Amino acid sequence: MSENNTHILSEDYTEFKPLYESRYGNSRVFTAMSKGKKVVVKALKESCADNPKCLAALQEEYNTTCILDSKYIRKTLDFTKIEGLGNCIIFEYIEGKSLAEHVRVGTLSEKQVKNLLVEICDALSYMHRNQMVHCNLKPENVLVTAEGCHAKLIDIGIPNTDQDADRELLIKEMEFVAPEIIKGEDYDARADIFSIGKIMEFIGERNISKQFNAIATHCTQFSKEQRYDSILEVRSALTKGFSLTKIIIAALVVILIVVLAFVYIPKIKANVEQERVERMAHDFAHEVETIQNELPSLFVKYRLTSLDEPITVDWSEDSLRYVQILTPFFGSEDYKTQSMNLLKREKSQIEESRRADFDKILLNEFKQATDSIAMQLKNALPEANDEQLLREADKWLEQRK
Repeated sequence: MSENNTHILSEDYTEFKPLYESRYGNSRVFTAMSKGKKVVVKALKESCADNPKCLAALQEEYNTTCILDSKYIRKTLDFTKIEGLGNCIIFEYIEGKSLAEHVRVGTLSEKQVKNLLVEICDALSYMHRNQMVHCNLKPENVLVTAEGCHAKLIDIGIPNTDQDADRELLIKEMEFVAPEIIKGEDYDARADIFSIGKIMEFIGERNISKQFNAIATHCTQFSKEQRYDSILEVRSALTKGFSLTKIIIAALVVILIVVLAFVYIPKIKANVEQERVERMAHDFAHEVETIQNELPSLFVKYRLTSLDEPITVDWSEDSLRYVQILTPFFGSEDYKTQSMNLLKREKSQIEESRRADFDKILLNEFKQATDSIAMQLKNALPEANDEQLLREADKWLEQRK
């Protein structure tokens, strides 16, 4: 997403800053200021701005969300047209991070995770009572407020995806969506039950808490008839009290833990921290490899085709996408520094590629040139190699200006 927003004009909204652009969807998101308050502005990508289907989906999202009034769902404030962006939905701004970011870096306790899951259930229960289904529930679409650590659901509605995208990556993007939605079949509230179960699995896979595994298994059955019948049943499973037997067992476990605490707790903490560090290192290395593997395609995208083009490139659209991928690791200064250095290297390599393209084009034009300056320079070196000719070509180009 380009950071140049000088073409965006609005009397009611100012100070537009890019926040997010859907990798496979049709939307782009900005923050802006309105009457002294920060808001979120959701618009269509430029390539979709005139697409009737995309415009209808944006209008439908507003019509669906503007009537929702729950403390666990982001408020929809307005639907307006902004010059340079087109039709836009205005949402309240939530100070915080996504559940995905928190889980990946391990900043939530088990108690906080459980409270957030219960709040997600409460938000979904409110929607289901009003005959609405979220359809797009995933860790990235659950914001965790910086103040109070509360859940806020965002991006309600069936996800619009580019079907021409890489199939493997597209499947990963849709891993939290119920199979009946992906297949285009009839769906109901049990689609959201599938999604919250996948969120529990996501949490368990990263060793934040595995206490929800049994509930997750029940939620994520392929057949919706085999899942919980309602989100209230999921909430009850999350919050149900202990039986007397479980209380006795828990008490014995607590006594055992207290007896062995001085021996094992330091070691357990060290192991947990080591696991977290290793997991982050693995995830970071994977994201870096993904970015580096895209470099050949960037060479093609930014290939220089004329001597009149600048060597430097504006690759803000790609760099912002990479920053979004690497943001979960910015909590560590070391990873943040590595990320920034990676982006600098990527841009430098693109510009080196363009310089090589420039030299090829210049050398070819010089060899074919028949003007007096070119002929004089070439005749002075009748048996010159390409390296020598390139030096003369630079002189030729300079004298032509």
